[in-house]
Amino acid sequence: MASNTILLVEDEPTNMRILSAYLKSAGYNIDQAEDGQTAFKKLGEKPDYILVVTDRRMPNMDGLQLFAEMQRNPRLRRIPVIMQTAADSPEEVVEGIKAGVYYYLTKPYQEETLLSLVRSAIRERQQDDLFEERLAKQKEALGTFVKGEFHVKTPVEAQNVAFMLGGLFPRPEVAVSGLYELLINAIEHGNLGIGYDEKGKLLERGEWEKELERRLQSPSNSNKKVQVQFAMNDNNLEAIITDEGSGFDWRPYMEIEPARATANHGRGIAKANLLSFDRLTFLGKGNQVQVVAAMK
Repeated sequence: MASNTILLVEDEPTNMRILSAYLKSAGYNIDQAEDGQTAFKKLGEKPDYILVVTDRRMPNMDGLQLFAEMQRNPRLRRIPVIMQTAADSPEEVVEGIKAGVYYYLTKPYQEETLLSLVRSAIRERQQDDLFEERLAKQKEALGTFVKGEFHVKTPVEAQNVAFMLGGLFPRPEVAVSGLYELLINAIEHGNLGIGYDEKGKLLERGEWEKELERRLQSPSNSNKKVQVQFAMNDNNLEAIITDEGSGFDWRPYMEIEPARATANHGRGIAKANLLSFDRLTFLGKGNQVQVVAAMK
């Protein structure tokens, strides 16, 4: 992703100035549009924006309508979108989540919150691009593989196993992403004990990767692993992921709740549940998750 330009879509000049100043100070290039129609025209002329940050309420074409138009265009649907909304309008967040918008910025703006959210959205897009590129190279790998067990300790190993197994699913482009998110959750939260709030603070300070590496190298974690059991038959593909943690209450994370829509992380399980598999089920105390996809 060569572009470093963010498209800001905002009809209020004051808000546009504030957002532009924050993003420019962080090193991003900025292009501007005053409504959805103008933004969609710019996207058609230059479909390599790294991100779109759009207001929800605008004349001519609002933010949700702009997002819907982007989803209909194969070149634009992969561009991440952050939707601005008023803090007193949770119903707008609910409507947006149902449409597929997963990142939200509430007014009034806070610079640290904005930049943390931008980094998270861009990081997810870069991860999806990497997945797609690698899948294209190994489309036919392991074509006769039907059963196996893997032990995963690090994010790199999680990525490799996600590619290996996800490529066998009927929709590999979403299965790989879903498997990776579940494996990362098992490593971070299960084996290494990094909680939801703690991870949010680490991401905001730019210290998440450093802390992850520190815990991976800790003697108390050196022998911990995530077990992945995989099986395939004529009807289904199934993977069971088990970590060595104490478990957690997974229920709030199966969907993206409005209260967490403005957070800089925490969408992985929900997106895996909603998009990646036919069935996703946490078992027992929550340190084991089963995913199933029907063979098409």
